Amino acid sequence: MHRPLLLLALLGLAALLYPPEIAAAQESALGGLRSAARAAPRDYDAQLALGRALLEAGRYREARAALGRAARLRREDPVAQYEVARVEFAERNHQRARAQCRAVDRVARDSAIAHVCMARTWIAWARSARALDEANAALQQAPDDYEALLALGDAHRLRHSVEEAESAYRRAAQANGQAAAPHLGLGILYAQAHRTQDALRALRRAHELDGDDPDVDYELGRLLEGAEAVTHLRDAVANRPGWAMAQAALGDALLRAGDAPGAVEQFRAAIGEDGNLAHARAGLGAALMAAGDLADAEVTLNDAIAQVPNDAESVMALADVYARTEREEEAYEQYRHAADLDPRNPAPLVRAARLALGQERPVLAFGFLQRVIGQHPNHAPALALMGDVMRARRVPAQARDYYQRALQGEGTIDRAAVQQALRALPGGR
Repeated sequence: MHRPLLLLALLGLAALLYPPEIAAAQESALGGLRSAARAAPRDYDAQLALGRALLEAGRYREARAALGRAARLRREDPVAQYEVARVEFAERNHQRARAQCRAVDRVARDSAIAHVCMARTWIAWARSARALDEANAALQQAPDDYEALLALGDAHRLRHSVEEAESAYRRAAQANGQAAAPHLGLGILYAQAHRTQDALRALRRAHELDGDDPDVDYELGRLLEGAEAVTHLRDAVANRPGWAMAQAALGDALLRAGDAPGAVEQFRAAIGEDGNLAHARAGLGAALMAAGDLADAEVTLNDAIAQVPNDAESVMALADVYARTEREEEAYEQYRHAADLDPRNPAPLVRAARLALGQERPVLAFGFLQRVIGQHPNHAPALALMGDVMRARRVPAQARDYYQRALQGEGTIDRAAVQQALRALPGGR
């Protein structure tokens, strides 16, 4: 390999992949970027800026065309060829990504950027071992390269190797202090490890660095509650129109915030973009139920289950409809079925127990909760309900123990109500 090309491959990764003058753009800025690109068809930076903005907005076909035009203006620049591959990574098109990486390798054979390109290809295909090999090969040539370190972090995250991923992301953040991506990676990593506060700190830092990144807004919105969650998810949907998962997440946030009609609208929009998104169909059923349209909710959920029979979320939502329409035995059957489909989720059996308590059937509720607590001994909602069961069975000492454990447990409960129940037991608190 010629020395000038080697230097370009090593230095270009750090200096050219994220030039400061080309920033992320909102969807609303695309019109101006398109005009600038049309006005200067031979201007590499104008084509690149448009391509990146289109990519961030999820407009992959247009992004591929714009970045392809930019690459043709710099045929001997491996960085320009790598930019085209970003579209294939985003679409998880393994074959097209490999083909574009071969174009990078032809320009800068066996270079750091060629290895990073292949690392990204394997990450997009969820092959962490191959990705680690390629990222480490890139780092052998450029030990402090930002893109190689970021790929290393993502590869370790795929393997749930928290310490190794954390180290790589922090090194990437040091290599490029203005990049949001390492902090986004840390946020996703911590969220997967159930380190919510660490995840929020990392994601808020990413948002400070790039307030228009839809991925950052999406991850923040999924972790937050209330108006803040809704704001971030609205921004994610606005900056990447047609993103079904973000639309469904916005539906979830609106439903939790009590805006059932708004949630219905978002879930329907998500289904319009991706008819196979089971979560959106389950969410639509739950939102229709919350809006009081129980008949449409039941039809929607039965359709969702017919499409994906093993979707625990839809089955649980259908059980909720049965519970609301006084078909308790059918509800219990569906709650049990949902729990069998997703044994890690305690919600179906907790809801079944709550229904049983409402019917003054504490023995049945006890059976549901015993199964939950056996699998999730610190699940606060189940522990609080078990306290109610023990109080109904006139066993105050055990009720007190469960209430106290609930206050120390994990999950959202009405703490004031639990504390009031404790005070109401014989002997007070």
